[in-house]
Amino acid sequence: MSKLEQFQSFIRSNGKDLTGVDVPVILSNEQAKLPQLKFTFGWTIEVGVSAHEHDGYCPSGIKSGSASNARDLAHDKAKEYVSGQNSLFNDRFLTILGPDIAENFLIRNRGLKSAPETYVGSKVCYRCHGSGSQSCSSCYGSGSNSCSGCHGSGRVSVSRHDSYNNRTVYTTESCSSCWGSGKKTCYTCNGSGSVTCGTCSGGGYLYHSYTIDGEAKRSTNWAYNSSDYHKWTSEFVKNSGLNLVYNLTEITEVDVEGTLDGCTFMYAFTAKLPTLQFTATIDKVDTKMCFAGKKNTTHNAGGVYDPAVWSVAQKMAGGSQSADKVALATPAVKNIIEANTTHTQIALLDENWVSTDIKDAVLSNYQNLVTQLKKQSVKGITPNMFAGLIKYTYLFFTLGMLIALLFPKFAVDSGYRMSVTQIPEWMMALLTMQFGLFGLPAVANYAFVLGLLWLSYQGVKKLYWKNISNAKIWVLAISITLLLPHMALTLYYNTVELLGHSPAMASTLVSGSLLVGLYLLVIGVKWPQKWYSKIFGLIAGVSFYCALQYGLFLINPTYGFIENNANYSGDVAALLSSGLRFMGNNLIEWALLSVGFTYFLTRRKFWLKAKTMVADYESPVLLKSMNMDK
Repeated sequence: MSKLEQFQSFIRSNGKDLTGVDVPVILSNEQAKLPQLKFTFGWTIEVGVSAHEHDGYCPSGIKSGSASNARDLAHDKAKEYVSGQNSLFNDRFLTILGPDIAENFLIRNRGLKSAPETYVGSKVCYRCHGSGSQSCSSCYGSGSNSCSGCHGSGRVSVSRHDSYNNRTVYTTESCSSCWGSGKKTCYTCNGSGSVTCGTCSGGGYLYHSYTIDGEAKRSTNWAYNSSDYHKWTSEFVKNSGLNLVYNLTEITEVDVEGTLDGCTFMYAFTAKLPTLQFTATIDKVDTKMCFAGKKNTTHNAGGVYDPAVWSVAQKMAGGSQSADKVALATPAVKNIIEANTTHTQIALLDENWVSTDIKDAVLSNYQNLVTQLKKQSVKGITPNMFAGLIKYTYLFFTLGMLIALLFPKFAVDSGYRMSVTQIPEWMMALLTMQFGLFGLPAVANYAFVLGLLWLSYQGVKKLYWKNISNAKIWVLAISITLLLPHMALTLYYNTVELLGHSPAMASTLVSGSLLVGLYLLVIGVKWPQKWYSKIFGLIAGVSFYCALQYGLFLINPTYGFIENNANYSGDVAALLSSGLRFMGNNLIEWALLSVGFTYFLTRRKFWLKAKTMVADYESPVLLKSMNMDK
């Protein structure tokens, strides 16, 4: 089988595997050439000095006194290596690159490691000026702090009950924390007023070291020894490198003052490069296919897969899910999309098996598909958001009213508790260390805040149901950091306070049934499947609701839910009014809960529904494009 027949068979079989359809490529005009190429290449040795800081730690090396003296010695030694007075780096170059020069003719730059000498110097610490210690920041060098128990006065106010005269007596006495002195020994410096310098670790000096590094930088010139070569050969050699040529001959070391002046070492050799070119006919359109090197590496495949790939990809985003699934499962289309999404290179595009125009058209159709799916994923979200807002608003309204009715004394006192509007003031007091959390020193506030912020950030990043931008993660993390302490402390203290109140079960049953009973209407409409049965369901719900309220009115004289049965409705309205006042005091909290639940739960519901729809395409890259790969 000739080369032409081999390549034609290869293209047709590969094309079908990639695209799922036959690739009708006909090859002709085989042109094989074996030009001789003459290469001259070399390396320039560069030597540099690298500086390193070690703070208070003294590294091993040549002790050179001051840091500036160590730096000067390293630079002098580097100049000695460059001038050729010391052949250290030249000898190392021959040891490292010698085998590559003779066998592989590598074209990449090579590091020559560091010289064995390390020059070490020191200078006086700028923080402590060589003393090794610095003034304590907690007590400002005094060795003591103002007593927090008496605020520095030495005395504290106390009160006692005089049972004989039945009165409360107020007086002062010596502070037991500081024994009346008004000051306490600083726990940071133990009263000394100074602490070990953290910059130099108490040594008084900072250390610097200097090392000498070498690098061999490569340059290349080359020319043809024969005039019989393909025009694209130069481009191929530049893109592919010397490892693709074969039959290397006439390897010689040449004079440094030759073509590549300035190189420390230079070599020259002659090589032969096999090249192969065809004319490919696809749907009566001709294109060139170019191959070269030891294993017929593709230089330019001429876009021979374009018609086959486009016949599949053009149907994508046309409204047919089955056509979209076929296109996304086709290897060529799948690889093009994945390469673009992950910013990676693939031979299909680099070697021009598929042209840039077709690639762009495939990606355009794919983006249209992604846009269509994104629009479908949020279709109808606005009315659902509105319905959800009504649902959650009434849910939290009912919950708040039931709490107020069940614990009326607790509801009356709600206006005196800290609300969400006071959070900025509370956080400012916390960060300015006006008080300490849980009885700890005020400086520990920052540890709590930063720790909670870090936990919030990591929690949102891992637990949020979809991939979101870093900016959104930070917004949610900061919001949680601000609101979570308020919510947690409010829940804790209010729960403790509720335990001290007796529940008013009777009034809650009568008044609460007015609010909770309305869910009978919702059930009556929601459960029936047919539209006409929903009408009957609504009528039934209204009937049950009215019967419930009338039944409670009838049994009220027996059980005494409302003391004055003659003014039953007025007393029930009064109870509801007290609940409404409680809701007014906590309006912002209930509104935030309603909006938060509506926004996140509705969006999550739509997102999960959309993910199920997108997952049906069986395309991981599509999930990634839709931010659903989490």
